[in-house]
Amino acid sequence: MTKSLTVVAAFSLCLGFFAADFQLGCAEKELEVPLFAELSGYGAYCERRNLGVIEPLYCRAVSFNVKGKRAMIVYTDALETALDYAREMRKAIAEKFAVSPDGIAFVATHTHSGPALHADVNGLSFGIPHPAYQKTWRKAVMEVAEKAIANEEDIADVIVGRSVPSEKISRNRVEREKNITDPAIRWARFRRPDGTTKLFIHNFGMHPVTTNGKVNIKYASSDWPGCTNRLIRERGLADMAVLFLGPAGDQMPKKTSIDQNSEEGTMIESVDYMNALMAGLGNGKKISVDNLSFTLKTVRMPVRVQTADELRADAKTLRDEDARRGESYWKDKATRLEEMAMLVEKGRDLGTSLDFQVIRLGGIHFFMVPGEPYVEPGIRLLEQAKCEFPFLVTMANGAGSYFFTKSSGERYPDMKSRDNKVFGFYEINLYMLAHRFRYENNVADFVMDTLLQME
Repeated sequence: MTKSLTVVAAFSLCLGFFAADFQLGCAEKELEVPLFAELSGYGAYCERRNLGVIEPLYCRAVSFNVKGKRAMIVYTDALETALDYAREMRKAIAEKFAVSPDGIAFVATHTHSGPALHADVNGLSFGIPHPAYQKTWRKAVMEVAEKAIANEEDIADVIVGRSVPSEKISRNRVEREKNITDPAIRWARFRRPDGTTKLFIHNFGMHPVTTNGKVNIKYASSDWPGCTNRLIRERGLADMAVLFLGPAGDQMPKKTSIDQNSEEGTMIESVDYMNALMAGLGNGKKISVDNLSFTLKTVRMPVRVQTADELRADAKTLRDEDARRGESYWKDKATRLEEMAMLVEKGRDLGTSLDFQVIRLGGIHFFMVPGEPYVEPGIRLLEQAKCEFPFLVTMANGAGSYFFTKSSGERYPDMKSRDNKVFGFYEINLYMLAHRFRYENNVADFVMDTLLQME
């Protein structure tokens, strides 16, 4: 009897040792959105002054601790986390909590109905930032980072899987005929020794623009990612859920407030998403989480360098085309091109450098993409990754805009190639809104190859 008890005790201690090898912490804080703070997401200076909140916005942090080595992902319901903001807050977290800066990531859900956090150095903005909200966000980042570390506890196992929708819940807005969409919802469940799920991560590519009705467009909302995170918690699937947006540059939801002629577009799309997700939760498998490593590096992007004269010629093309069509949609874009021409004449570097990052958590690798890749190159990365289970996490550590396919770039080689379609031409030729040169046609492959080489 004594021998049996000794064996059991030793076995229990062994379990405790291995459980303690991986700990996970979570924390969240609801972000108070000031009345009349300008919302960001449907164009520059749209004067979408917030009239209230219909789906709360959160700042969340997840801390991974493997044998004393820590990585952290800070997650915000926002259109983007600008590069300089990510670097600023990464430095602050690293210094205060002794976390390696290379293992700290900032991820935005890309909701198009949250306050702007950042204004460009030249005054450009997709919404004029509200100083009080910027202060609120910075404070929340440090608070959830500290609480996530304090919240770390043993994780007994991690279950990963893919839920394949029986029918499409999204649509391709660029290649409408091919209509290639994200083929699966990728997910991971982090479970305690008692079997409860502490954290549920899910990953899918679909633009967060379901809250786009005539009324809702002036109300703050975390859109379908926030609604889905809430439903996961309400259904008892996890204590906390985070949606890491997948390759969504050319992906739209099938159901929005406008499409459904209903103010409930976000809920309708989220219910369809939840049904697809739930159908695949029984097909998961355990994955090893026995090590942690990460890489962060700044990469110069491939761009088409233009002269001041070429930029002004492009501006004239857009103005002339607007005049011919009786429109004014591209008027402000033409002005931005003319501003770029002035900057070029002053010797300003209008190239682009972005931060790329890979966080490796055992058999799970998080590929952090600083922008919006189209779905096809995203699928290629997921298929070619060497790890057991990859997550493609977009809108991470900055906002590098759209990473379009080579065929799309070739379809719209210059400003004169504009046709009657907005999507397709739009994603490739909005570079002037960030006062940077247009990407080369190989940009999506460049992004994916860079990340694969970092794996």
